Amino acid sequence: FAEVKDRIERWVEREIDHRMILRADDPLVAVLQNLGEPVYVLDSNPTAERIARLLFDVARDCGLAVSRVTVWETSSSSATYVGESH
Repeated sequence: FAEVKDRIERWVEREIDHRMILRADDPLVAVLQNLGEPVYVLDSNPTAERIARLLFDVARDCGLAVSRVTVWETSSSSATYVGESH
């Protein structure tokens, strides 16, 4: 858990925490960036499913042996991304 926290938590805090997560073609991207607001841009809609995939990819890129990532929107609503077997 310490390794996951060290690698992933720092990335989350640096890249997406307290940022507006928007699709690249959203007209608000340029407006918010011009205002100096923190924005994280994705190539697709920033759904919970897409964010789970993003975190999966980041964990894999950090060298973690991840098989799935679950993002909880509320205590009863979540989305899970399950990666391909290697």
